[in-house]
Amino acid sequence: DEDGQAATSEDKIRICKRAFDLMVGPKIRFNPVDIVFDLNILTICTGMEEHNNYGVDFINACKEVKRICPGCKISGGLSNLSFSFRGLETIREAMHSVFLFHAIQAGLD
Repeated sequence: DEDGQAATSEDKIRICKRAFDLMVGPKIRFNPVDIVFDLNILTICTGMEEHNNYGVDFINACKEVKRICPGCKISGGLSNLSFSFRGLETIREAMHSVFLFHAIQAGLD
């Protein structure tokens, strides 16, 4: 949006709700089941403290976006999560498995 990339769960939720309301509102009347939000899974373990919560932020945002934007679908680029571990496939696969387990429970489609 105008403030840049949505990194926190609050930003992801705010942006999705704004877009959802515009799309399903009286001017556009888009069917909510045809809306797919990519909440942007961001890289963790980068060495930068502000990146430490990105995985949790995505999962928390999934749950809330599904609640406040009924009918929508949620996607995300999973490989971004473990980008810091490129070349270490066993670690990446384990991270992806655990992340998907929790993200799908929270609403990831």
